Amino acid sequence: MKKRIREINVRDKKYVYVINQKYHQGVCEITLSISLKGLKNITCSFHFCTWDDPISGSPLLVGVHLKKITSGDIEGFNLHYPGIVKQFVLYGLENGWNGSNRIEFNDGLEILSNMGYDVLWLKPGHIQH
Repeated sequence: MKKRIREINVRDKKYVYVINQKYHQGVCEITLSISLKGLKNITCSFHFCTWDDPISGSPLLVGVHLKKITSGDIEGFNLHYPGIVKQFVLYGLENGWNGSNRIEFNDGLEILSNMGYDVLWLKPGHIQH
């Protein structure tokens, strides 16, 4: 399957991103890799590990409703949504990435938690129903 590289504009700069996924034994490992357009080998990467449903797939890729802890509001969340990717670009820029250095964030669910989302139920081994 060919990786689909997408473009997004954030703060008057062009970025490209790609989402990769690996499945094994009910677990989905997802990587969101972002770079400045033209510098595709210098990435800001986010790694997520969630349970995987054999029929519907990974919740972060097919779309789920996540609750904001502070407000109780429910938001549609999908890593394919440009607005969500923008949040991760901004997170990277605010946490040490400048577009010309490589950086990896190994616990994307923890970052989502820091963004105010209730993500405990997304962790592998959590009962989905």
